[in-house]
Amino acid sequence: MKHILLLPFLLSACAATLQVGDPAPDPTPTIIGEGSDPGSAIVIYRASEAGFLGNVATNPALFLGERSMGTCRIGAPLVIRLAPGDYVIGAITQAGQTREAVSVADGQTAYVRCGTTASPSLTPPPFLDPVEASAGARQSGVRP
Repeated sequence: MKHILLLPFLLSACAATLQVGDPAPDPTPTIIGEGSDPGSAIVIYRASEAGFLGNVATNPALFLGERSMGTCRIGAPLVIRLAPGDYVIGAITQAGQTREAVSVADGQTAYVRCGTTASPSLTPPPFLDPVEASAGARQSGVRP
């Protein structure tokens, strides 16, 4: 009888989720900042993923320096409009945190892909990867 009770738990731990292809352009991405000025921005997005349910279901908390910016979710890019300069983006889950330095030039849009590392854990650690602008625009659906 004990084995039958454990079956749903074991099956849920092995479940996987998949999103195929790049997301469609988001008509209403979350935008932090005033107007189109300054013309520089950082776009943080989560691309398509395949993996354990814990990986896909975990949405890392995002920070710009020490300021909370929201969460990293598939299909929900975050656009942060800011002055040109050097910034530190952070991502945190219960399993850990990571930080990535990002430099933004005047009028430039920098792209950072976020997500969780491949792990069978229910609370996987996050990652942040700077991405080349054309790939970031295509994967996020957010154009400069």
